[in-house]
Amino acid sequence: MIGRRVDTETSGECEAVLGHGVRLFWRELGNPSGVPMLWIHGGSVEDSSMMVRDLAPFFDQLRVILPDIRGHGRSARFDDPAEYTWAAKCVDVVELLDHLGIQRAVWGGNSMGAALSLWAAIHQPDRVRAVVDISGPPEPVSRHDATWWAEQRPLVAAGQFAAYYEANVLHRSGPAALASLKARPERYAEIVELLHGHTVASFLALLDETYARPGWLDQCSRIECPTLVIGGSLDAFPDEAQSRRVADVIAGARLYMVEGGPHFPNRTHRAEVQGVVRAFLTDIGVLA
Repeated sequence: MIGRRVDTETSGECEAVLGHGVRLFWRELGNPSGVPMLWIHGGSVEDSSMMVRDLAPFFDQLRVILPDIRGHGRSARFDDPAEYTWAAKCVDVVELLDHLGIQRAVWGGNSMGAALSLWAAIHQPDRVRAVVDISGPPEPVSRHDATWWAEQRPLVAAGQFAAYYEANVLHRSGPAALASLKARPERYAEIVELLHGHTVASFLALLDETYARPGWLDQCSRIECPTLVIGGSLDAFPDEAQSRRVADVIAGARLYMVEGGPHFPNRTHRAEVQGVVRAFLTDIGVLA
């Protein structure tokens, strides 16, 4: 394996061409001797930089690994939607664990990253110690979201990535979130610059796959590791009923609904979500 570690002492930024030939970027923070925990971002326009603050209170006890999943951030991009399946993304993360010499980790994250953690618990159970699922439904894309993407697709096809990014933030998080982001022009520019690492073809491939995904909720009955499901009461996908279905299918899973929480309650209600995650990780022996 060919690996390159970049400025690890200050930023924890790393990248490597993994054993199967895919280049992956990740951040590694916290206690190098702590329990490994993967914390995975959402899909579409998200990347690992958006997840760092979530687990900051646990850096003294956890070895936190935050990958940019293929097609996101600074990791490899592809022009074929078939390269963005759950199976392909899961292989990348397992290869990353192999690269780091980690046999088992706690997996978790938000939206796409949460669903990917559930997928791993089904298909790679020996690599998953526990799952924290925040707003990650293993269900088919909703008709509403599929229609929304069809309406926005011309923006991406025309290379208007910033316009698409703003439309996505409005769709998922609302006007207040977009206003807050645009009030930080340097951060806004950083995110848009990362998106322009895509070609039109690779960004369309990523998004076409995202908005055509089938469901696999029934497979979640195979998950045997401890699982925490967190949803926002104001989220439309997954809505509360969908979050409850995920928790009901997984034996022994815990469910916590964030009252007034949107799709990313780990950002709007960060302290509350951190408290729930802390209690879960403590109960299963990950945190002292």
